[in-house]
Amino acid sequence: MKAFFLPSPASTAASPSDFQHRDSDSSDGFEYQHMPVTAAPDEQTLSAAKLPMLRPKAVLKLALGLILLVASTLVCATLWHPNMPQQPRIWNPDLRVEFSTEPLAKSVIRKFDGYNMARGGRDDPVTFWANVQQYMTPDLVYESVGFGTWQTPQGWAQGEEHKYGMTFPETVFTQMLFFGDQQVATTTTYGSALWKGNFMGMRAPQQWVNLRITDFYSMREESPGYARIHYNFMMIDWVDALRQVECRMLPPAPLQEGLVLPPAANDGVPAPLSVLVQAQARNASKAQAVAEAALQHDWAGNSNVAAGWWNNLTFYGPGGIGVARTLESYHEHVLRPFRASFVNRTATVDLSTCEGNYCGLFGRFSGQGIRKWLGLPTTGRSITFRFAMHYRVVAGKVQEGWAIFDFPGLFTEVGLDFWALAASGGRL
Repeated sequence: MKAFFLPSPASTAASPSDFQHRDSDSSDGFEYQHMPVTAAPDEQTLSAAKLPMLRPKAVLKLALGLILLVASTLVCATLWHPNMPQQPRIWNPDLRVEFSTEPLAKSVIRKFDGYNMARGGRDDPVTFWANVQQYMTPDLVYESVGFGTWQTPQGWAQGEEHKYGMTFPETVFTQMLFFGDQQVATTTTYGSALWKGNFMGMRAPQQWVNLRITDFYSMREESPGYARIHYNFMMIDWVDALRQVECRMLPPAPLQEGLVLPPAANDGVPAPLSVLVQAQARNASKAQAVAEAALQHDWAGNSNVAAGWWNNLTFYGPGGIGVARTLESYHEHVLRPFRASFVNRTATVDLSTCEGNYCGLFGRFSGQGIRKWLGLPTTGRSITFRFAMHYRVVAGKVQEGWAIFDFPGLFTEVGLDFWALAASGGRL
C-alpha cells in the first residue's frame, strides 16, 4: 500500500530548502509551494491605520470567491481521494516470456496466484471481484481441511481468504512444486505463518509455525485457450502444525518430523520450469505410469519390496510419519505399519496431473482396520480418508515423494473430534 507523507504544519525543524529537497525526492505526485523568507512582512507595517477599508460590495465578492474556492477543493479531493472505489481494473500479470508456454491449467493458477500475492487486501471490493471472476467459475466448489467446503467464489473468499487470514494474518509462502496439464494443476508449499488468531476452538499460540499446504485445481475450459477453476481442494498438515505448538495429536514418529524441502534437482523452485521440461522432452505419460504404479503397489498392494523407488529415495511424510531417506526406512516405518493395520486396502485417484517427470495424485485411501494405526482406534472400523501425493520420477523410478494426509477426516472416521481434542490441548 502506497503511503503518503506530508510535512507537519506545526514543524519548524526544517528550512524551506529542506522541504524543497524532500518534494523533489517524493513519489506521491504532490508539490508544495513555499513563501520565500525575504517576503515575510514587517509586523510594524501592519497597523490598523494603514489597512485599506473594504466596501460592502467588495466584501460580498470576496466571500463568494472563498466559497467557490472551498467547494472546488472539496470536489477535487473527492475525485482524487486514494481510498475511493474506482472503475474495476483487470490486473495485468505481465508474465515473463519463459512462462508463456506453460500448460493451460498451470498458467491459470500462476495468474490467479500472482493477482492474490500482488493485490490481495489492497483492491476495493468491486475491483477484487472483477479480477477473481476472471479465474473462477460461478459454480466453483472449494473443499478444504479446516476451512470447510464452500460453493461459489464468494464461498471461497469466506473459507480461505477470510478464515485463513484471520488465523494466520502474516504468511510468507515458499512454493516447492507447481505443475499441471491442460485440465489439472497442483502445488505443494510451506508457509512460514504467524498463528495469531483463534481457530476451531483453539486459542492462538501467538507464534510462528511452518504450514505444509497442498492444492489441487480442476479447470473448465470454456473456449480454446481460456479456462477457469471449477474445483479446488486445499489441505494443511494440521498434525504437524499442532506439533509445533506443543499439541500432540499423534504419537511421535520414529522418523524425523517437520522437515520438508523442494526437489533435489535443478528444475527451478517451484519445480518444474515448463520451458525446461519441454526443451528436454520429458515424458509425462511414462512418469504417470510410474507414479500410479507406486501408489497402488505401496498403499493397496502387499509385496514386501517397494519396487517403484530408488534405494536412496526421500519421502517427506506427513506429521506422525516423518521423513524416510532410504528404501528400508520407507518400507519399515511408512508402509509396513499401514499395511499391518488394514486389510482390503484401496487407493482411489480422483484427480491427477503430470508435467514432465513430476506427478501429483489426489484421492482416497480405504480399508478395514484390524489393529491400531498411529495410535488411533482403527480396529474393526471401515475407514476412508483423503491423501495428496507428489512424485519426482527419475529413470523409471520414484526418487522423491511428498505426502499430506487428511488426519482430521480420519479422526472422524474412528469416532474422534480432531478439533475438539486440539482445543483441549491435544490427544496425547
